[in-house]
Amino acid sequence: MRFNNKELVHLAHSGTFDKEGPLLMKDKLDGLFKKGEEYQKRYLRLKGNLLFYFKDKDKSVSSEPPVGVLVIERCTVELDLASVDFGFLLVYEGEEHTYKFQAASEEERDDWIQKIHTASYECLKMQLQSLREQIQAKTGRDPITQPPPTEFGMEFETQSGNANDDPALEICLSCTDLPNDISGQPPNPFIVLSTIVPPQQTWIQHSNTEVVEANNNPQFLKTIGFGDKDGVDTTMRVKITVYHVKERLTGTMSQLGHAIFTLQDVLMNADMKTTLKLAGPDQLGCGTVTIMAWVNDTNLSLSQSESDTNPKKPAIVRRRSKRVDSLRPHYKNIITRTFRFDTTIGDVKLLVHEYMGESMFAFDIPIQLLKLWIEEENHVLSQLQDIGQMFGHTRLRALQDRLDYCMSMITLYQQHLTCLKSKGPCFKASTMKGDKDLEFIPLNLHLQRMTVINEEKNTTGWYDVITVGAFTAYAQKYKHGGLSRLLAQLQESHSTENNTVTNLSVACDLVNHIYDLKMSISKDCDCLCKVAVNGTAEDLTTVADSLQRKIRKLVEKCETPLVQNTADEYNRIKMEMSQDSEQSNSGGTTKDSMSNGGIKPGNNWKWSGTDFVKSATAEPWEMTRLNTEAAAMCLISIIDDLVLNQSESVDRTKWLDEISPAVIKLKSFLEIVYQKILLIVMFLHIQENRGNSRLMHIVRYRRDVCFSHALTTLVSGFVTKVTTCISNEDFLRQIQEVGVFCQFEGLLSCYGDEMGMIEDFCVAVDDLKFVTFQFVKSDDPSASPTVFQDGHFKSGAYGDFHRHCVSVNIPLQDEMFDKLPVELQRGEKVSVTPVVFNIGINEQASLADKIGDTSLQERINVENVTKVNAYLDSCEKKLGSLDKGKLGQGTINDLRNKLHYNVNSKKSKNTDVLKLAAEICRKINGIRVISCKSAKDRTSMSVTLEQVYILQQEHDLASHVFSQSLDCFRSEGVRRENTYKNIGSRKYAFNSFQLLYVPKLYRPPNGTYGNVQG
Repeated sequence: MRFNNKELVHLAHSGTFDKEGPLLMKDKLDGLFKKGEEYQKRYLRLKGNLLFYFKDKDKSVSSEPPVGVLVIERCTVELDLASVDFGFLLVYEGEEHTYKFQAASEEERDDWIQKIHTASYECLKMQLQSLREQIQAKTGRDPITQPPPTEFGMEFETQSGNANDDPALEICLSCTDLPNDISGQPPNPFIVLSTIVPPQQTWIQHSNTEVVEANNNPQFLKTIGFGDKDGVDTTMRVKITVYHVKERLTGTMSQLGHAIFTLQDVLMNADMKTTLKLAGPDQLGCGTVTIMAWVNDTNLSLSQSESDTNPKKPAIVRRRSKRVDSLRPHYKNIITRTFRFDTTIGDVKLLVHEYMGESMFAFDIPIQLLKLWIEEENHVLSQLQDIGQMFGHTRLRALQDRLDYCMSMITLYQQHLTCLKSKGPCFKASTMKGDKDLEFIPLNLHLQRMTVINEEKNTTGWYDVITVGAFTAYAQKYKHGGLSRLLAQLQESHSTENNTVTNLSVACDLVNHIYDLKMSISKDCDCLCKVAVNGTAEDLTTVADSLQRKIRKLVEKCETPLVQNTADEYNRIKMEMSQDSEQSNSGGTTKDSMSNGGIKPGNNWKWSGTDFVKSATAEPWEMTRLNTEAAAMCLISIIDDLVLNQSESVDRTKWLDEISPAVIKLKSFLEIVYQKILLIVMFLHIQENRGNSRLMHIVRYRRDVCFSHALTTLVSGFVTKVTTCISNEDFLRQIQEVGVFCQFEGLLSCYGDEMGMIEDFCVAVDDLKFVTFQFVKSDDPSASPTVFQDGHFKSGAYGDFHRHCVSVNIPLQDEMFDKLPVELQRGEKVSVTPVVFNIGINEQASLADKIGDTSLQERINVENVTKVNAYLDSCEKKLGSLDKGKLGQGTINDLRNKLHYNVNSKKSKNTDVLKLAAEICRKINGIRVISCKSAKDRTSMSVTLEQVYILQQEHDLASHVFSQSLDCFRSEGVRRENTYKNIGSRKYAFNSFQLLYVPKLYRPPNGTYGNVQG
């Protein structure tokens, strides 16, 4: 075996020994010419399973090494009755040589045999197994595989209660005059609380505080709750055990002292405060512990016994904020934590509540989206009907691929839909991020709320942040990059308008304009009918003039070169196919009539899913446009005649009878125009993407996955913001006039797979600008938002003709709905301004700075500063000054200037960008979202840091508790529970090497991180 000589010598001379003393040991004779063995006097020391032997006792007390050492393993101790008196043997397995010893007496021999026998690991193992079986027989569970919650060690930190209800009573703790450790340094105090309710006989671990570093007089920030909405048993006994944590990473700690009290003892005091002496393991002074309590329920009565006929009310009642009640309709499994912080104002304290809950929309919104996308893909198939007869044309070979991919996507989405419906509403943990069955579900989606109560000022503030994993198609991997790279690759093959904008983007904008004109003209037509019944001739003329202007604009849009050229190409190919079909039929053969994929020859055939059927609309584009214009002119002429020939006694019925047929005809032609435009743009789309059908399919699938994550997150944040701020008239006016602002914070690095995640993330966030919200009145308090298609297509740089914009109906009960501005009650839509800022903070971000490329992150941040400024300018224009005349530090104008400066600086890991963007978002009532790969580790560091910044900037948090508050949130707050929900361990997934590269304020406290997976 290998060993270290110096360590063995150190062990032989230091510490305490299990047994030591002189023995005769049969050993080789000393001397050069002496051979053989005889009993010689040796001095032996037994330490653990090591038996050291020296020449004599004098040698044992010096620093000289021992003569030898025996490892007491795989050996037996036997009596040696044959050789000498009081002898015993040490026999090793597989060895012929035995070690012989002789003691001075029988008692001495037996004692040595007993000590050596119990020194081996095997013997200890047998003893442990025996004790284990005895404990299991008495308690019914294995103490090793099923340890009780009161096991000693730093596991205390990880077993705090996860109460979903507000406690009836809370206490906070502080200690004074705690003794120093053996090295004379102040201790690292940590308190564990256990409870027992008579007639119970066993203490049950209840909760614990955070660890306070190096402090003889610690003030613990975490508060401890007792009871629930049904009250609390004040006869409960509470044991406070104070420990000194020697090493947080290994969980090594020693007990300083303990104290026992009942809740009634504290509550009966006039100020609900009591101080107890700590009883330690020795008689020396161990310090004191102070307990201060308060009650959260005004109805709670205190009685000293069951026979007490005059129960006493608690002396101090503090009302806990009921902001958690507004979360329950939309969030479940809500975890709460409470803390008490010092402020810069003397004895004033801040009562801080943390809440974290799972969104109930995590499955509901993706299911609705999948249904919409299946409908859209079916609609795409129907749009391909009028192109079906040209299937065999050499320039339209992509149609076959397009049909195949369309059908495969419908099948795939139906499978996803069935899978999600069967799983039901649940939480998607970070360990499931690669699960293809759940790839449309956002990862680790939670709301985190911090409520701050200043009892002196009687003020309450609340701050919400949505935390979620990056919007990325993790299951599809990143071999070819993320969405922005794939979209750029796809666009390279598209023709452009003036070398700037692709024809497909122009076509999407054009279709959206025509849709808007169609809806507006239809609205004017309905208005004409109403005016014909109830209005005047002047009203009729006004509506007719408006109608005429819009028809003219529609005609202009239909005459654009892109539409006209595409329509001409469509008709030309259609004519070629028609002529080929006629020649084939005139030749008297039908041999090849089903060639090229089995397509029937002839004019005007549609694809029906398995075959082509004859089209009901084969009218040329030019004819459709002219017919629409003629229908409009006819309607205008009728109105002019009615107005010109009106008499004093106007027959309203006649007016309506004259106008109605022309209105119906115009509306029908409008619909035909719109469908023809869709057909033309579909034809253009097929031409532009020929040869790229597979890439187009990959991009659309990936984009749908990422958008599903983004929309679910946005809906969760918007519903929470509206229900929380429903009484804030400024906020309601802001979203009605300017729209809602949503700021996404990314902590991804521009290196490796996370580069692809950023590329997915930024496109998904940008797609949210196509989302709108509407409010609807509902009597059902459990009603969920509903997603439906807007008539517009996604346009812009990455326009998508296959995906409509979506709108979301937000149900509100009467009480809330009546507080909305009249315009929102009437169905006016709320637009969304999404912005994203990303700063990588881990070791991969350091690699990206040194050997990688961070240009994507820089471009994203610069572009989004422009979006922030545009939104702020719009607010100032429509709502007035946002700073309300204030100047200097902390104003919105100051923050936007600092944000612009920091974004354009070249500083590595410049987290000031994130801090400034968050401050701006809060000041304009925006929705905050924080994200990293799994929303578990880096996100936890960011959200807790933001909470401490808020307490410092807006609630006068004392500077001397800044670091302690940060560590307290990270070690005892709800984020530790988030890690447990995701990976089954309350450890942040950092290691010591990674933390060397993480900014100091983003590092977790010792003992809260480790090399865990997830």
